[in-house]
Amino acid sequence: MKEHKLYRWLSIAIIMLLVSALMISGTPGFGVAAGTGGLKPLNSVPVPLPQNLSNFVRDIPAAIQLGKALFWDMRVGGDGIQACATCHFQAGADIRSVNAINPGKNGIFETAQPGDSLVAAMFPITSGDVVGSSGTTDGNFLGLSFLPSGVDLNTQITTGAFGTDRQVTGRNAPSAINAIYNYRSFWDGRANNSFNGVDPSGPAGNNDSIHVYQVKNGVPVWVNVLLRNASAASQAVGPANSPVEMCNAGRNFWELGRKMMALMPLGKQFVDPTDSVLGPLSRGAGKKGLNKSYKQMIREAFQPKWWNTSTTVANGFSVMEANFSLYWGISVMLYESTLVSDQTPLDKFLAGTGILTPSQQLGMDVYIGKGRCNKCHSGAELSMATVGQAGGDPLKGFFNTAVRPFSEDGGDVLQPGKGFFKTPGLRNVELNGPYFHNGSAATLRQVVEFYDRGGDFPSQFTDSDIRRLVLTEAEKVGLVDFMLAMTDERVRNEMAPFDHPSMYLPNGISLPEVGAAGNAAPVQPFLSLGQHSQ
Repeated sequence: MKEHKLYRWLSIAIIMLLVSALMISGTPGFGVAAGTGGLKPLNSVPVPLPQNLSNFVRDIPAAIQLGKALFWDMRVGGDGIQACATCHFQAGADIRSVNAINPGKNGIFETAQPGDSLVAAMFPITSGDVVGSSGTTDGNFLGLSFLPSGVDLNTQITTGAFGTDRQVTGRNAPSAINAIYNYRSFWDGRANNSFNGVDPSGPAGNNDSIHVYQVKNGVPVWVNVLLRNASAASQAVGPANSPVEMCNAGRNFWELGRKMMALMPLGKQFVDPTDSVLGPLSRGAGKKGLNKSYKQMIREAFQPKWWNTSTTVANGFSVMEANFSLYWGISVMLYESTLVSDQTPLDKFLAGTGILTPSQQLGMDVYIGKGRCNKCHSGAELSMATVGQAGGDPLKGFFNTAVRPFSEDGGDVLQPGKGFFKTPGLRNVELNGPYFHNGSAATLRQVVEFYDRGGDFPSQFTDSDIRRLVLTEAEKVGLVDFMLAMTDERVRNEMAPFDHPSMYLPNGISLPEVGAAGNAAPVQPFLSLGQHSQ
């Protein structure tokens, strides 16, 4: 009898061990182990949007259509080529390797020369050079031409560091996917949490130039506006008239609005009829552009009080032209609010509906333990610098991680001169290299090696969690494998909502239009390198 009870208790113990193992693996129906270091599935937190959005937007789906069209339209660029998406075309970021070097603070090209191609042997980059995004050639804006090509009237400057080559940004492009969660945007946080309708700087204060027009009794009146939790809108209005990124120096949003409203949306590009957002506006297979004008799209998306008058304002501009920055910021923000990649293996594991491999489980243990990764890359968003985690603290989630000397790039605009940078989220990181704000690492293994040695340029401003880790080979492999579990296969295959119009990228790259079902050829990592490569 005692023997029978002993066998029964042994059986119960074995079953409990099996259940515990299933819970740790994330097997469906068994939940997730408590030891996840505060990591949660991304769909467990709401997408942050301004509470007063309805004061501006009359139809959110129409605004999303407008935002996607503007984000991908090449004729926004002063050269008729540069779109927002030019620097955010793969997994929300820029993996181009030709003409991608900025000389950094010392102005000396050490890794490669302007126009050169980057190769794997150059990485990790140990000089002060930065791998950035190829923008426009240097020059001054003279006026609008309204040519079908979308090319502005410009004068060219060839005496700068880049000569006749395209200029390259001084920082690596962060991903637009999941950027909607950021409390502040850009690496240095200069895109304020509050959108003022005009530029990235935030509340207007006493600056009279930061205003838009509201129509009251048929008369356009200056007003200041503010949309909180809208750093994606603040960010969106930054690059469009940047003299490095998208046009020559001197163009403003009023002029850009006049130009775009005179042109067919996406008039140089093809839009797949099955595009998840723009499909209903496609002119059909083999035909370029959309079947609605930007004016019509604005009328459908925004409340009439932000455009409905024939009265002109300064210098004969219409209210719709003068308010173009307002439409731009809000609509691009709403488009980016759809770019949420919450179907990764990690998200499924954390939701209790998927599994991780043994190596990925080891990697997660390192991530939340010995590696201290979750000290910065925490919560559902895998970043402390988000609306959900910042708790209204604008400084939260910005750190000096000893990537470069702080004297080369002071970083955060609210904590200048200390080399603090925004903590990026990590989903799809496999596909959007190179890494760090200066693009100095080509693979995730190089990133792991960087943190394992405690950074390269520690200083009095470096975060205390950046110190030697002494990881084993298995732990390094596991940590890379864990980050590979953060890839959403919809992003890899450009499936909805990550589908897009066709686009030509400078330096000979052409992207075909992709519909909601995705691309037959999955996108590849930076330089097509394996992420375990050192």
